[in-house]
Amino acid sequence: SSGINAEYGGDFWVVFICSLSAPKQTFTQSVSIGNCRGAGLKPDAANSKDKAAKPTGDFVFDPLKADYGPLVKAIVINPQKGSVESCATVPVTFQFTPPKELAEIGSRIQFNTMLTLKGETVEQYRVNFVAEIVK
Repeated sequence: SSGINAEYGGDFWVVFICSLSAPKQTFTQSVSIGNCRGAGLKPDAANSKDKAAKPTGDFVFDPLKADYGPLVKAIVINPQKGSVESCATVPVTFQFTPPKELAEIGSRIQFNTMLTLKGETVEQYRVNFVAEIVK
């Protein structure tokens, strides 16, 4: 944990089905991070000269811990951090290249990291990665 006073929001899962017979050994999944704050502004507030700026939210994925060994370089998160404007989404891509020493047919590789969302409040989510290695 990064020492921030954050509310734990739960877990979400990213699953890769990694076929060792695929010509390219990089497997990709995507998610969207959305920001619904500011969606409830009254219509007259949109035309007001003194309206507050619409709130943006920030996100950051923690780097994988060193004790994950070869998995640290096996996952690429793009972008690893960023901002989301009010009423918008940002796509995030996870690219996984199974490390040769762990890529055995029938094996399941599991690891995780934390996602922190910062806005009016701070929330953290555990991102669980699962890679199923298939023929």
